[in-house]
Amino acid sequence: MMLTLAAFPVIAEETIEQPESYTGNYQSYFQDETDTKVTNASPAQKEKEPLPLSAASSPVAVDKTAKVNTKNEMDNPEDVSLLRLRQEDPPVHWNSIGRNMEVGGLHGNIGTQIEIDDVRWSDNKKNSGKFKLATIQAFLRHDELPNWYFGFWNAREDSYQGQFSNQDYKGTNTINEFFVGHIFETWRGNIGTEVMAGSETATKRWKSRFKVWQDLRLTNKWSLAGYAYGEYQPQGNEPGNGDLNQYIFEIEPAIQYRINPDLGLYLRPYYYYNRQERESWGDIVEQEWKVTAGLWRNWYPLLTSLYLGFGQDKIDNASNAKEVFYDGRYKFIGGTISYPVFGEVRLYGEFKAQFTKEAGLWTTAGHSWNPFTVVGVNYNF
Repeated sequence: MMLTLAAFPVIAEETIEQPESYTGNYQSYFQDETDTKVTNASPAQKEKEPLPLSAASSPVAVDKTAKVNTKNEMDNPEDVSLLRLRQEDPPVHWNSIGRNMEVGGLHGNIGTQIEIDDVRWSDNKKNSGKFKLATIQAFLRHDELPNWYFGFWNAREDSYQGQFSNQDYKGTNTINEFFVGHIFETWRGNIGTEVMAGSETATKRWKSRFKVWQDLRLTNKWSLAGYAYGEYQPQGNEPGNGDLNQYIFEIEPAIQYRINPDLGLYLRPYYYYNRQERESWGDIVEQEWKVTAGLWRNWYPLLTSLYLGFGQDKIDNASNAKEVFYDGRYKFIGGTISYPVFGEVRLYGEFKAQFTKEAGLWTTAGHSWNPFTVVGVNYNF
């Protein structure tokens, strides 16, 4: 699920003075340290809530989707606090919700986004890509259920051959996911657990996932965030489907250094493992690792970030390591932007350029480049 808010796991808090009549009722707090610009008249109150993110693209027929981001509910609408909980979705959105709301209400965010993941070669006949429309994505909570949240995500994913401007569509996948999570407050932030149930039409598979995540402020300069999850997909009922169960594991810790309340640096390593059982020819195993480094800046009200990184995605036969289906070594650079167009409605976007050296039985050997674009809108209430 989205929102890419995207997605870096950064924490940088700045508080402003609240009126005496402030009625917010939120659970997770940070007391700003000596670098805080303004001292609150009352304790600063902040709550972490998950947000959805877009799905990852994969060279395999297995769609790697995992959506959920955690965000702070902030007194200052321009504060930046991000916990990115999905690998291929760098954060593209910063926001706050629930300021000056009545106790006992329903709060959250709801939005939609378009994602274009294009793969281009020097030979245009080899071009391909994926167009994804997240028709609705939302994460909600109610003040009468402290520290609980729930959400849902629906998206349509169309794979195509050729360039996006002249495509020949080859397949459609509809993804539905539902989330329930609980937040455990600590003296330095939040630790959360979450379960997800969902389905995908392309493979006619059900899926379930258990996730743990954290968003901790270690000092007034250093913060630690990240997540780990395990996912299980039982055998699909597609006719002639020789694929059995799938077991997926993903982890992404992140550490951030806040230079000042409006500027921060972060480093985010990532690892993904997917074992797909097959009736014959041996199981398929995919492993991917990636390291991302970036910088975010709050310009008030414009929010931006820049990032770069490198990694490798490899798919082979579990019983014959010499049989390599895909081996892609890549480098990438990208940026995000977010702006409140009016009220609690925020427009966001992201662009990433990835350059890959590919080899293997499932791809064309050589170099490709991948322009990745996201445009979306989110409403907080």
